[in-house]
Amino acid sequence: MLLWLIYDITDNSLRYRVCETCKDFGLFRVQKSVFFGELEADKTDSILDKMEDIMKDENKTEHDSVLILPVCRSCLSKMLVTGRMFDVGLYTDQECVILG
Repeated sequence: MLLWLIYDITDNSLRYRVCETCKDFGLFRVQKSVFFGELEADKTDSILDKMEDIMKDENKTEHDSVLILPVCRSCLSKMLVTGRMFDVGLYTDQECVILG
């Protein structure tokens, strides 16, 4: 399943943990707080569990959030972009090692 993982976190250590978890699962950083990649359904459940664990931290504020947004290939092909183009092929045509 293709997915976007987007976060808005105020605490540096929490933000770092979310970022490193995304990389551990083989997601690719698209912007500072936006990752994209392809995960099997069980790995999607696993990354959600990891994010929930991270968000239980006492440094989390009421404004912090992590959004995991599944997207189908058909919808992704209809993406609208202004500015620097997002090249889906860079992220979907590669083999990924998924840890977790």
